[in-house]
Amino acid sequence: MKKTIILALALALLGGAAYANFGSRDNVPASTLLVPYIVIDTNAAGTPDPTGYQTLTVVTNVSSIKQLIHITVYAADSSPVIDFDEVLSGYDVWSINWRDLVTGDFEHFDTGSATNPAGAATPGGLKGFWTAPTYTATVSAVSPSAWGPTANRGAQTIPPPIDIDAGSNAGCGFPWGYLGVYSPAIIQELQAPLVPWPNQDTTCIKPGSYITNWGGWLSTLTAQPLFFYAIIDSVNACNGDFPDTALGDYWKYLTQLNTLAGDDFYLDFETNYSESLPTVNIESSSDIDYNYVGFYSAYKADSGNLDNYEDNHEPLPTAWAFNYFQNGGVTTEVGVWKNYDDFEFLPNYVLGCQPYIYFAFDESENSRASQSQTCPSGTYCLQPEPNVFPFQTQKVAVNQTNFDGLMSGNGWMLLVFDPSIYGQDGAYNDTYLQTYVFVKYNFGGFTTMNEATEMSNVWWQGNSQMMPYFNTYNGLNTYYE
Repeated sequence: MKKTIILALALALLGGAAYANFGSRDNVPASTLLVPYIVIDTNAAGTPDPTGYQTLTVVTNVSSIKQLIHITVYAADSSPVIDFDEVLSGYDVWSINWRDLVTGDFEHFDTGSATNPAGAATPGGLKGFWTAPTYTATVSAVSPSAWGPTANRGAQTIPPPIDIDAGSNAGCGFPWGYLGVYSPAIIQELQAPLVPWPNQDTTCIKPGSYITNWGGWLSTLTAQPLFFYAIIDSVNACNGDFPDTALGDYWKYLTQLNTLAGDDFYLDFETNYSESLPTVNIESSSDIDYNYVGFYSAYKADSGNLDNYEDNHEPLPTAWAFNYFQNGGVTTEVGVWKNYDDFEFLPNYVLGCQPYIYFAFDESENSRASQSQTCPSGTYCLQPEPNVFPFQTQKVAVNQTNFDGLMSGNGWMLLVFDPSIYGQDGAYNDTYLQTYVFVKYNFGGFTTMNEATEMSNVWWQGNSQMMPYFNTYNGLNTYYE
């Protein structure tokens, strides 16, 4: 794997497209970066706590070629809130503390200057692009020097960084300056879905069967802390479009330049701990033959492109595995991002009929079985259980309050989303459903985060990765149940 990554980086440095394992989770340069979970501690008014929990994202252009990136910020229920563009010269780095977005501190967003750039932008409004004169980012055109023990064996070079003239891109205007006047509107949009959701509709039929006043994490949800997500795309021109823009104008801006890398850092200065994960790096390709359901297929369909859902971005997985701990003072949280939310806004119910299932095993290979044959929501169900993942992004405590089938003590969980579930009739399925799962472990003042293990990607591997078979082989393409 090490050699594969080095090769991928080398190709990216030369401006080409590099693929490590298209359709599988791997940390390689990509054309789209998903920031699946952003969290910020706030007070009751929604103002960020400068010393509390906060999220930083760092984006690196690992190639010598120039790049424009388009950042789209979504509330947890997938509502687009704000978008803007940034410019990256060759080998450039752009970072953002998402707290600064919420407070309107846009002066921290510029990648080319520590002072107000010529023609600094002011926002034309939320849910749109920034209208302002353009400026030119200035970088050195000198080739980087090779250092290290082998540098004395002759000239070792990589291409010099290529500058980008933002003025050559129509519509460019990069946010800059303190614009706190926009902070209340941004906070209001991000807070909107973060309210208590105590009731669940287990059939998605009116009138149906309901779980009311459920005592899990959704019943007491507030906007403290504030959580949401973002998508960062390599684009060929600045724009003010969202993926759900009517007529699908957004797609014409996306490139297939797999040159972006990223990391997410979660810092809490009050409790003195931190975690980090790579961004979810999503490659694109025009020459890889697969089912043509990609990361953006759901967005295309939702924007009205019903006849053109095909997408050349690799699709995300549909089943995962992770360990959980409940003994010795260790607690576990699971984070789930998916490309649909599950809400019924009248009468404000969580949809409990959307298909995901899980199996939990303890360290003695034991698992639990439901004893009830009550089946209000379909042929294949037993006792209905609340949907604890209704948002597009959320982090949920792994305990028996939130998961009825959880074994006590420590163990592992298999979490399976449609379309990896065999026998679904499609009546309530989320078309093109894709997911990403990470896990957080807490012990006293120490924490750590880890990406869950990918078990299935039906969009890439086909029905061979549907229940009861998952990504388990003996080396000869023989599946193990």
